[in-house]
Amino acid sequence: MKKPTSEEGIKSLHKVMRVLDCFSIRDDVLSVSEIASRLDIPPSTAHRLLSSMRSADLLEQDKRRGGYRLGLKLFSLGSTVLGSMDIHRISVDAMEELHRITRMSVHLAVFDGEGVLVVRKIGSARELSTSLNLMERAPAHCTGVGKAILAYQPPEAIDRVFAGEIIQFTPSTIVDREAFDRELATIAERGYSIDDQEHNIGIRCVAVPIFNEAGKAFAAISVSGTAWELTPGAVDEIAKTVKLHADTLSAKLGHVAKTNPLPSGRKGKAPA
Repeated sequence: MKKPTSEEGIKSLHKVMRVLDCFSIRDDVLSVSEIASRLDIPPSTAHRLLSSMRSADLLEQDKRRGGYRLGLKLFSLGSTVLGSMDIHRISVDAMEELHRITRMSVHLAVFDGEGVLVVRKIGSARELSTSLNLMERAPAHCTGVGKAILAYQPPEAIDRVFAGEIIQFTPSTIVDREAFDRELATIAERGYSIDDQEHNIGIRCVAVPIFNEAGKAFAAISVSGTAWELTPGAVDEIAKTVKLHADTLSAKLGHVAKTNPLPSGRKGKAPA
């Protein structure tokens, strides 16, 4: 039997990653035909690929719903990644303190280049069914954590986000690029972002970026609540509290305040 070349191996790995990218919180179970359609490949090819991934425990069959879902092997690998992340380890006290002070949901998310991944969450006493879930990959353009991080990214990072699908989740979602750039400039100026019912109607969120030792905004922490719980009049005070805790986490990661400039073309203050 002919051994696969390194180039063929890379192509196969790329196909596996494309399959994994098809799944989400909303699309947790997908059929062979659905995956074939999304990848634009023949159903027979999709079936062979999915069978191989199931053999490797990357996927599991959901016979009740007639499709495939992500396997527990991925959960194990993800847990290993989380356990090795400094921000995941050091954020516990800050998040619990924010939750104690605000009595609202607190999220910690990291930026993956296009969207944000929620890596830790503490729910409020009145848990919101529409709030972000743990390990959920969420859009960056309409979430508090996403916008807080994007405000300190270079223009090409924003280009990459807008090159993808920009969904208008609510009437308040900003989908126009020029309007979004103005929003990012405002966020950079004041140091925090507001998701004002842009991802889910009835949910308001305040978020602040977290910087690493190199001065890169790679994560954000947020407080979210119902629109009648987290009122516009309460935003400034909540933001001060969130920023205090975010700055503390940045300092623990080795970030020195006011040493890194804003991305080129962005007006506003350098992170404090």
